[in-house]
Formats: sequence, C-alpha cells, structure tokens
Amino acid sequence: MTTRALYNHLCEQEAQRLADIDFNSSYSLEVDINSIAYRPVFLSTMEEQFMSTLAKEQIRTLVKFSGTDHEDVVKWLFDFETVFDRAQLQISNKYIAVQSYLTDTAEKWFRHNKSTISDWSTFKLEIIKAYQPSLNQMLLKMEQRRQLPHESVLEYYVDKRQLCSQADPSMSSAMVIHHLTKGLKSTLIPHVIRRRPITPSDFLVMAQEEEKIQLTLNGLSYDTKIYKILI
Repeated sequence: MTTRALYNHLCEQEAQRLADIDFNSSYSLEVDINSIAYRPVFLSTMEEQFMSTLAKEQIRTLVKFSGTDHEDVVKWLFDFETVFDRAQLQISNKYIAVQSYLTDTAEKWFRHNKSTISDWSTFKLEIIKAYQPSLNQMLLKMEQRRQLPHESVLEYYVDKRQLCSQADPSMSSAMVIHHLTKGLKSTLIPHVIRRRPITPSDFLVMAQEEEKIQLTLNGLSYDTKIYKILI
C-alpha cells in the first residue's frame, strides 16, 4: 500500500511527464485517455495497478455532451475540469481529451469551429457561448429547483447555489438565501427562517442542523411504533 508521501511523489513525477509530452496537431478525436493520463514509472506493479485503476474510474464518470436543450454545459465543463485535475492532466491534454466526449450536434459544432478553437481556455469560452441557456431559461431552472424527498440538504444546497450563480453571478447573499429557502423541504423552511441566516453558509449550517434533528425525531418515532407493535 502506498503512503501519502509516496503518492504525492508519484503524482509529481506524472505531472512532469505529461508536461514534456509533444502532441501532434493532427491528433485524432478518438483519443485513448489512458495514453495521456497515467503512465508513470512506478516502484511496484501494485502501485501501477492502483494508479491506473484510479484514473480509469475517474474518467468513466464523465458523460458525453451532445448539445441538447436539457444539458447544462456549465456543469458539464465543471465536472470535466474536476476529473481532469484529479487525473493530473495538463491544460493541453484537457483540450485533446475533451474532444472525445463531444457527440451529435456538439461534435459537429466543434468540427466546424475547430480552426478558431486552439486551446482549452478558448474551447471553454466558445462552447459556453454556443450552448449556455438564455437568462430566462436559467432563471426558470433556478426557480423550479426544489429539494427532492430523499435528497440531503448539502446536495440540494450545492446544486441550487450553482444555479443561482449561473443566473446572476453578482446575486446578493439575501437573494441567494431567499431562493435557497424557497426550494427547501417544507418541513425545514419554518425552522430555518426562525433562525434568520445572514449568509448562504449560515443557511447551510442551520438547515443541516435542522435536518439532523428531524432525522433523529423520525428515528425515535419509528422505534416507538415498532415497540408498540411488539408489545
């Protein structure tokens, strides 16, 4: 088993290896991710298998982008950037790798505009321009976002905050809290309002505390029902 220090050392070696790679400009769109992600020199076969498996698992979580109306291009890019950073991909390699995850209309769009999209930064700007929904669509999506029955406060909070940021990057804390509260589970709303959160972070802490209380109460209620049945 690798230690944290050894793991960091291996990652540094791999980052340097990727930085030294010279890619041909005519590189195919059908990119083998393994060829640009992890092929470091390991001290043991076990370490090599571990790092190879880790990279493959991270990359398997990625989905292709086709450019349909229901797809969120900003979130798609964010997810890709997160996984690519974990896989230690250099910027030039991100640009190459992402091309394999475009399909249908999005792939046609890229082929048509490839001559003016030469790097990762330009790609991100241009694909957002091409596929970002209108302001009205983003506002509607933000307004309609509600905490799902079995969704945690944290999951809801992260997604709703992202929607608020997309709809209005300069949205005030008061408005963010308003929208967060509006979509919260109805059983939590009065308890959070009563505590008067000042910042979105306050809202998260308070909502999670109330969520834990309700989960505890529900558990006690369930135990009581079981006890009554047994006696």
